[in-house]
Amino acid sequence: MIKKSFLLGLVLLTAGQLLVAQSFQVITLSADGEETTYALSNVQKIVFDNNTMTVKMKDGDSATNILRIGFARDISGIDYSKLKLNEVNGVGGDSDKFYELINIGDSDIPLEGCQIIYNAAPNNTGDPFPPNREQLTWTGTPGQMAQAGKLFSLIGRDTPGSFTTGLTATRILIITLKDPDGNTIDKCIRAKDTGEYAIDDQSFSRVPDGTGPFYFTTPTPNALNGEDATGLVLLPQPEGTGIQSLKPQSVDFVFPNPVKESFTINGLKKGALISIFDLAGRLLQTVASQENATVVNVSSLQQGTYLLRVGDRAVKFVKQ
Repeated sequence: MIKKSFLLGLVLLTAGQLLVAQSFQVITLSADGEETTYALSNVQKIVFDNNTMTVKMKDGDSATNILRIGFARDISGIDYSKLKLNEVNGVGGDSDKFYELINIGDSDIPLEGCQIIYNAAPNNTGDPFPPNREQLTWTGTPGQMAQAGKLFSLIGRDTPGSFTTGLTATRILIITLKDPDGNTIDKCIRAKDTGEYAIDDQSFSRVPDGTGPFYFTTPTPNALNGEDATGLVLLPQPEGTGIQSLKPQSVDFVFPNPVKESFTINGLKKGALISIFDLAGRLLQTVASQENATVVNVSSLQQGTYLLRVGDRAVKFVKQ
């Protein structure tokens, strides 16, 4: 029995070495009804003596009477806020549909335990918002990794490691991305599917990639969407949210308002993106600020009311 335990100890130690090589960082030991977690790099060796298993640490501590050992990654230092939904496509057959994630951070993000929750109106266009049919469609598995600055795509329903629930391009929906602790990281929301939003042959894409709002676009699996959203239609958002629901307001960083030929925006950092939309949410013009006070020429616009967006600030202005 001692010989078998010794051999088992060798197997466990070898497994531990392999797990270190695969970037597993913590070890959880169960003994006497309690669990304790240690840094795997602090484990010196695993010892068997008369059927008693002891884990000895490099710092001199030890844990004995071990009943179970578990290995995992330490996710405490991972910034999951850098993981975003970048494109959601329900066009075509099940093999054509996809979820595309993007890591806008500087460090790789392990996807094990991350989840995508699918929530779409059940049957017909024109159903009320929000739908109430949340379904877990994907859970990240060991080895799935979103590399820094790269895309990670789940292409095709029920392919290994991919999503499992049908995905529509025709109805209102809410797609929610969650981290391994169940916290919401990101959402893609389509709040209307009738009238001008009765679009059934487009995917939903962030422009610019990872940071912009969602637009109706031609599907581009595992490819960047770029920065130019000229002529694209914004996904309709719930009432009371987003730039389409803003009421006219007086702001001092845009003047004059109303405007005839051009207006000036004050207080911007160089390179800030200035975007102009019509009231249907179509992007008409984009300008990068060059100075602290940036002049935007709108002489080509027809008379009417438009939306101006700078970062998370958005206001209406009138073109005379």
